[in-house]
Amino acid sequence: MKKHSLKTYKKAHIYTLFDSMPSFVVLLALPIIQHLLFNPTSLPAIIANYGFSGLFVILVTTALILEYKSMQYMEKDKSVYTKKGFFFKKRADIPYDCIQSVFIEKSILYRLFGARKFIVSTPGSYSQKGSYSIFLRKRNSKALLGKIFQKKTGGLIYHGGSLRILLMAATWSNSLTGLLVAAPTLYELSKVSDTYLTNFLRHSSDITNYIIKIGVPPAVSGLATLILIGWGFTYFVQLWRYSFFKANISKSFIHISRGFLSRSEFVTSTEKINAIQIKQSILMMILNLKSAYIRTIGSGVQKGDKSLLIPADREETINRILGIITTLPKKEDYLVRPVKTEFMAYLWFPFYSILGTVAAMFLLRHFGYFGDIVRIPLMVILCVFIYWLFFRMYSYKSSSITICENAVKIDYFERMNITRTYIPYDKIQYVRVYQSPFQRIYKTAHIKIFIYSNKKKSYKIKYLKLHKVTQAVDLIETKMKYYHLGNMHI
Repeated sequence: MKKHSLKTYKKAHIYTLFDSMPSFVVLLALPIIQHLLFNPTSLPAIIANYGFSGLFVILVTTALILEYKSMQYMEKDKSVYTKKGFFFKKRADIPYDCIQSVFIEKSILYRLFGARKFIVSTPGSYSQKGSYSIFLRKRNSKALLGKIFQKKTGGLIYHGGSLRILLMAATWSNSLTGLLVAAPTLYELSKVSDTYLTNFLRHSSDITNYIIKIGVPPAVSGLATLILIGWGFTYFVQLWRYSFFKANISKSFIHISRGFLSRSEFVTSTEKINAIQIKQSILMMILNLKSAYIRTIGSGVQKGDKSLLIPADREETINRILGIITTLPKKEDYLVRPVKTEFMAYLWFPFYSILGTVAAMFLLRHFGYFGDIVRIPLMVILCVFIYWLFFRMYSYKSSSITICENAVKIDYFERMNITRTYIPYDKIQYVRVYQSPFQRIYKTAHIKIFIYSNKKKSYKIKYLKLHKVTQAVDLIETKMKYYHLGNMHI
């Protein structure tokens, strides 16, 4: 391998020392353990013991500094050449064309030292660490980013807007997730006193007292308070991560920045996008808004990254922005929808959930256990199931898989979101068709389309007639071969 002048190499940020220090703390504990085990009493033994400890600390510190000094990189014309490791050397030459995306983490602690964590993802990336990561200065981070993506001026600057981000955070927030995170804190508080948590929920909390005043029993109001606390916690976390959302979108690249104090950036080439997804939650349906997401290798991998491209906005705005980075398919060659005989397949789960809840209510009433503490939660659950039933009805009406000219389009529901996903044929890894024992009887099937990603990632649609699914798969695979041969370009 050709050697390069040391002057062309750039060093990692000094924060690398602090980040690597925890790995060496265990080694620094060895002299302390040795001192406790041997416990020398004579003067020569004490001097030797402390001398050995001091020498060991010096050696470990030297090793730490040498490891930091060894972390360097060089910006070449078509690739970035990296090297790290003083004792166990690692070298890599990463072509710019193979870099799928870059994630730049700028936490509060990093920014205090003027550092950024630069994470590069390639087709071989399979974890949060990416294929290569390094701490850089702000100036070096910008220079390397510009070299990788050959960024040019221009493009559309899209600002998320406060109201849109508030709405997105509301739709993302999950009470259960918040409670799982907050549970250890509540548990520690409850250990202070046996009655502390109970008193907090029933008397100290203004929310609980307010709910009690409007006629809700104390036990139920305490549960409602916990749900609100969990939802509020996750809502705050989402606002922390996505405040000041901004996207620089052009025909060649996408540069997204977000965050309140702990900020982050995500950059990728438009040609590296493996799928585009448009979502509409229940709340967004009422407000006639939608959101857009992109999927590429490296997106959605880092903690808190949801691959968001456009927060809640009008459909015409989303189509106009997506039109910059790709041509949305208009010509439809083949369309498959769930047949009428499969209508109940969409409804059986919420339908039987409603029947089970109603049956439980009648039984509890019959045996005299249908007090406020039970009745109110069951009524709430029943309302949720009824709403879920109507949502599934709407999902059945809007579900389909469409074979278009340059991409396959999937319309389906994902959790409580109506989604539309565009997948270019040259980004499809493979297609899977599968059936349950009951589907074999009725000759129906599910279909999953897998795309290139860090982990196994697929998009699916259920309850389609088997012979139509087979025809759709044949068309998809034919177009996959055609696009992979390079006869057509998206």
